Amino acid sequence: MKRYPGTAWFFFGWLVILTLLPFALILGMSVMERTIQGTIHFTFTLENYLRCFHWLYAKVFGKTVLVAATATFSCLLIGFPVAYHLARSTGARRQVGLVLLFIPFWTNFILRVHAMVSLFGNHGLLNHMLLELGLIEEPIQILYTRTGVYFGLIYNYLPFLVIPIFSALEKLDPSFREAAMDLGANRSQTFWRVTLPNVREGVVVGSLFVFIPMLGEYVIPDLLGGAKEVFLGNVMVSQFFTMQDWPFGAAIAGLLSLILLVALFMQTRWQRRVQGVLA
Repeated sequence: MKRYPGTAWFFFGWLVILTLLPFALILGMSVMERTIQGTIHFTFTLENYLRCFHWLYAKVFGKTVLVAATATFSCLLIGFPVAYHLARSTGARRQVGLVLLFIPFWTNFILRVHAMVSLFGNHGLLNHMLLELGLIEEPIQILYTRTGVYFGLIYNYLPFLVIPIFSALEKLDPSFREAAMDLGANRSQTFWRVTLPNVREGVVVGSLFVFIPMLGEYVIPDLLGGAKEVFLGNVMVSQFFTMQDWPFGAAIAGLLSLILLVALFMQTRWQRRVQGVLA
């Protein structure tokens, strides 16, 4: 079997230049000081990180975590049955289901969000249908609210949770479920005691794939939430491009990266513990 050391070095160089180096620049910028005149001093300070825990920004962070966690849980409730159905399907039925799952990604992300603006607006398709059916007397305010952001997060991130769960369910040996049924377990007991424990890794990985990007999401809260719903991603972008306070914006990005690393560390530790128990 041939080895290609050049490919490994190319990947390592790509990882360092496009991932580790920008991350190091962000961390370096986060410990610098910005003066009142707007200039940046190359002095070490943790004031930017301490400022992140100010009540105003802590409140925004708490709201962002709450909405992201709620949307992730909703994606899990919707995505698990979809992944389960796809895993048990075969042939053309499975292929059509996977194609339908990825059809939204054939269009630009910004266009998909703008489509939701047309759907949820006061004069949008949803309100128009409800008014025509006589179910409501006046348009429902969904756009530019937290509810609109919630629906936008679910719509755009649902496939990222379905795929890891689908992969885990596809690898699950069907004889496990059959053995449980033969031993007298009903469908509910089989799901909770056999199916779910064997696909927990897919559920955790899929949840992380969805929850972590939601924390830093900017476009969806900006277009669907409006000025009333400010999330952490909006604060971070405004600090970089509006307030020109790059050190503070970098500190927010650094905290989000720290949350990512802690989540990945916990997931890896949990996975090793599960593998140790099974071994």
